[in-house]
Amino acid sequence: MKKMIFAFMMIAASMAVNAQDTPKPEAPKQDTLQQYTGKYVFPEGSPVTEVTVALENGLMTATSAMGTTELKKTEGDVFEVVVYSGTATFKRNAENKIVGVTIVVGDITLEGKKADPPPAPKG
Repeated sequence: MKKMIFAFMMIAASMAVNAQDTPKPEAPKQDTLQQYTGKYVFPEGSPVTEVTVALENGLMTATSAMGTTELKKTEGDVFEVVVYSGTATFKRNAENKIVGVTIVVGDITLEGKKADPPPAPKG
């Protein structure tokens, strides 16, 4: 009887240990990524004058005249510019609102400002 209880406890313990999977890191939530979306404009003479950051099905992308790349969140407001092996660091103002971005790819650094959203339609 003792052996049977011991065997039962061992099976239950092993099942409990196996049930505790290592937690997977959570993907950034779509609503928190939405704050980065919009159009960013860069000074005249820059290799890129405009970048549009969009979010579709949880995937954030940046599109410019140079093409489209995925932006993968690394930490805080810093994202990996996947196709170009660079970084995009978003800047905030005193109200914690995204107001600009610094993109670094190789030895090129681009400083852009977030374009104001168009006025809401009157109705």
